Amino acid sequence: MYYIRRKKNSMKKIIALVICVLLVVAVFAACQAEEAAPAAEEAAEEAAPAEEEAPAEEAPAEEPAEEPAEEPAEEPAGEKSVLSIGFYADAADSYYQIMEQAMDGLAKADPDCEWTIDYQVGQSTATEQITAVENFITSGYDVIVVIQNSADATSECIAKCKDAGIPYFGAAHDFSSVANAKDAAGSCCYDFVQAGIYTGEYLAEAGATKIVNIQGVLGQGSAAGQTRGLLQGLVNGGKKLGAEIDDIMTNESNTKLDGTQDVEIVFWAAGNWAADPAQKAMTDAITSLGADGFDAVYVQNNPMCEGVLAAMQDAGLNPSDYLITSCNGREMSWQWAKDGIVAQDVNQPASMEGNVLYQQIKAWSLGQDYRKYVHPYLTSYTKDTIGDLEASLVPVTDVDAFLKGVADGAFTTDLNDPKFTDNAGY
Repeated sequence: MYYIRRKKNSMKKIIALVICVLLVVAVFAACQAEEAAPAAEEAAEEAAPAEEEAPAEEAPAEEPAEEPAEEPAEEPAGEKSVLSIGFYADAADSYYQIMEQAMDGLAKADPDCEWTIDYQVGQSTATEQITAVENFITSGYDVIVVIQNSADATSECIAKCKDAGIPYFGAAHDFSSVANAKDAAGSCCYDFVQAGIYTGEYLAEAGATKIVNIQGVLGQGSAAGQTRGLLQGLVNGGKKLGAEIDDIMTNESNTKLDGTQDVEIVFWAAGNWAADPAQKAMTDAITSLGADGFDAVYVQNNPMCEGVLAAMQDAGLNPSDYLITSCNGREMSWQWAKDGIVAQDVNQPASMEGNVLYQQIKAWSLGQDYRKYVHPYLTSYTKDTIGDLEASLVPVTDVDAFLKGVADGAFTTDLNDPKFTDNAGY
């Protein structure tokens, strides 16, 4: 009995010992796990930055696909206007040459323009105008610019350019009266009627009664426009003409007046926009009328005014004793006004027409919208107002001064500015 009980007690002790050992192992394992957990967390925390920094190492490869290299795709800003331009002028007139020089100078100063301009001059015939346009078309010019001989010749030239798919831009003279005028890609000319109105209103206020009218080249549109404006300005100033304006325009010196006129055009002549023909015309007027047969002269541009002043000097007449009026407003006229030689003039710079052509042609070549049929703005001045207005006048003959003024923002040049007006003929 004793042996058996002892054996049973020994087994109990062994079992208890095993259980104790197992408990010790379990406790030890638990402690090891708790110590391992912070170490694992520390290892995870140390590893995490490396994992977060990994994208940073890859970032250069993922940056907007090196966008700087794609900048050329933003072309509108760097788009180029690359053109060959055929430019025809009806005559060797300095006004026309200034226009072309201003247009060319603006294009050369523009990094977005690469233009070559072939400037050709005729001898005031419609046939030369048409032939020049035909030659430009055959030569494959991208753009054609024409200072016309006549509106009829221009109509034929526009049709030829349309058939050839080449844009036609008209300059200096109005051709809005022809049926296909809107087929032209652009037109730039001054409102010559308004220019004449400024002078007519001045002469009405100044008390002119007998006017010598030295016109430009008849048939171009501008000469007739200025004369019509002159007559309208006189009427605006309260003067009676003794006949309807249309009758006077048609019959000129042969107009039958009704005897009620306050003012009359006593001599008509064409000076062809040049000094020598105008000097001859004025000499004829002085010979025909005598020194007392007129009190005012309207000379439609400054080169012709030079000829008129020379004729008066040759005849021993003092221009300051007469109301000498003109148009163009060139720098020499500013001095004439300050000296009291010219009573009134209108700043009508060819350089600004070159500016309009430059903007129109560039816009066309880049496929942009633009104002197609435009009058640049005019500024009238007199011998009494020149001192106040001179600083605002646009240089006409000094192209470098004009280009500098454009660069400096010295005067309005933006084609979209309301100072530039739409040609109502279109």
